[in-house]
Amino acid sequence: MPSFRGNVGNLLQHWVLCELLSACEDRYQRLGFIDAYSIAPFAKDRLKKRDAGAAVFDAVATQLPGQLSSYEKAWLSLRTNFQEYPNSAAFVTATWRGRYALFLCETDPATVASLEHWATIARQVPGCEGVEIAAGDWRKYLRGPSLPSSDLSFFSLDPYMFDRHGSGKNPGNVDPTDLTRLAEALHDVDGSVVLQLSTYSANNDNSQEKVRALIKCALKRANLVEAAMVRADGNMMSLVFTRDVDAPTFSTLQSRFNEWIANFR
Repeated sequence: MPSFRGNVGNLLQHWVLCELLSACEDRYQRLGFIDAYSIAPFAKDRLKKRDAGAAVFDAVATQLPGQLSSYEKAWLSLRTNFQEYPNSAAFVTATWRGRYALFLCETDPATVASLEHWATIARQVPGCEGVEIAAGDWRKYLRGPSLPSSDLSFFSLDPYMFDRHGSGKNPGNVDPTDLTRLAEALHDVDGSVVLQLSTYSANNDNSQEKVRALIKCALKRANLVEAAMVRADGNMMSLVFTRDVDAPTFSTLQSRFNEWIANFR
């Protein structure tokens, strides 16, 4: 059964996502959202092992709409009960007010089936111009006409971690070889680009600063520049890279996230 952690990592990833979307929606007519690790539209099984951030997650969930952030308002509009948590695509549908198309990658067969069922409903929502469920590893879908065309392409990657030494056999991690493929694919994408890459572990000598420097260097090949780095702690962070995007509020994401989450600690 699709599961979620229910911790600060979930809060960080989706608070940043909704802030990015809100900052861009008045500047672009059509969004193409590509998610490398889609998970279920509504994960129903919260992992029993709780970390220190679980209490903060619960505080946000029980006080919705809380501080009236874009994230909290979207979450409240999507939530049917306290036991389920939406995926990134669901947050896109609740936040983006214009036209959009979704391209969602997922390897787990049960989750793919859940996404397919959700997609039949999502395709009927006004503004939705398509939902493609791409079964299998995201790496094989980086190139080709299957990716949605748009004036803003938003790529979301949230691997468990970025391992600069190599991911081995774990497709849930991202490593430098993946960055090479990603940079080559993004170089050929027309229009404006936003890339949000969220990671949740600094194990195996993968400090945030070392990982950040390597990713910045690799994405320069696609003319992407770092627009923001938002940290929850020494393990969890979201890096935001852009090309041809004019959104000055991106630079204040870290301070605004700190102010927002302090209300729940």
